[in-house]
Amino acid sequence: MTRLPEPGILAPRFLPAGLPKSTRGDEFKPHLTELTGIVTDNNSNGSDPVLCVSDAEGRNWTVELACRARNAEIGLTKAVAIPGDPIRVIGHRTRRFGEQRIKAVHLTIAGRAYPLFEGAIG
Repeated sequence: MTRLPEPGILAPRFLPAGLPKSTRGDEFKPHLTELTGIVTDNNSNGSDPVLCVSDAEGRNWTVELACRARNAEIGLTKAVAIPGDPIRVIGHRTRRFGEQRIKAVHLTIAGRAYPLFEGAIG
């Protein structure tokens, strides 16, 4: 017997701030967090695109980016974020205690803005 999805599963449900619930899941906090720092490593071409960022207090953060197709669409390439560049990240911080990881919805690298998820911030 074929099972059909329950009503509403196919339509994405957006929460007030940031990422769609299906993207954010329970792994990330619902409110947006701002992080400023310096890019220390760039792995935006990997299977899971990420940037490594060091903040003013010396903590190292993993910043999860959008998928590679979206990054390319907005012009976020490996050459854009090089180690030493100043960066401002707006996104959802992980719920895991002690983990310095954030799912970015908006980046500003060296003064240039990159909206990873349209409409995520007002």
